[in-house]
Amino acid sequence: MGMFEMSDEQVADYRKQLEGYAREKVTDEPVVAAALFRRGGAATRTGISYGGLGGVAYAASALFSKKQAGGLPDKALLVATPTKVRAFKAGVKGRGFKIGDEVAVWERAGLRASTEPKSGLTMLTLESAAEGEKVTVAPIGIRDDPVSLEFGQTLVAGATEPPPQP
Repeated sequence: MGMFEMSDEQVADYRKQLEGYAREKVTDEPVVAAALFRRGGAATRTGISYGGLGGVAYAASALFSKKQAGGLPDKALLVATPTKVRAFKAGVKGRGFKIGDEVAVWERAGLRASTEPKSGLTMLTLESAAEGEKVTVAPIGIRDDPVSLEFGQTLVAGATEPPPQP
């Protein structure tokens, strides 16, 4: 197992932790899936910083990433229920996460989800024609993790029940 890989036990613990956060925030429906995501563009901003290209280039990159993420905060917990996808502001706190207020809600009935490999990560795109919104986010880490991949697959497949756990 490599430095940034997760064992099956770590994946199960991580999934359980995120579902616990989701259940604390969503009390009116069952949680189908939950995963942490972030805005894309981190590698670009790192390159801008190390390349000494200046604050204007960095700010432009950050603004572009915010637009691509539909205005979501830098880190967000996405929670799928049978009828909705909800986004909550998230931050790192010690070895866990701090989950804040709800920042977005989409009806699953009118939501189109897709995934696309890009720069070594699987990007998740949510499009709501009814609301005219398009959100593209990356997994929270520097590589794909099984929990965020499962979340994307759940939305793409239109599943309304939690996937069976190994």
